[in-house]
Amino acid sequence: MIPDLAGDWKQNNSASDDGWMTAAISGNTITANFVTDNGDTTSLFWVGTFTPPTDDTTRYTWTSTRDTAATDTALLASTDATKDFTYENDEISFPVSIAGSTATVRLSKQ
Repeated sequence: MIPDLAGDWKQNNSASDDGWMTAAISGNTITANFVTDNGDTTSLFWVGTFTPPTDDTTRYTWTSTRDTAATDTALLASTDATKDFTYENDEISFPVSIAGSTATVRLSKQ
């Protein structure tokens, strides 16, 4: 069965009790946000293209191209031109780099 990645996703490996990341996939767009203050504050991290899988592969990786118009004015948004996302074992994962440190964010569908 081809995985349906559309919908809302939430980080399952956050080191913080009151902060995490979320992602929303709709059409050919993926939007990722930092969520802090126990959900009261949302900051844009990524808006970019998304190509859904076309077969039932167990591991699916895509390269998303950043929507510069949507992210250029967002203080915490990534400035990378592209970002790689992977879907495997019912999770989406991607790297996030802040102040020279990189962590892998893992998301589960909500």
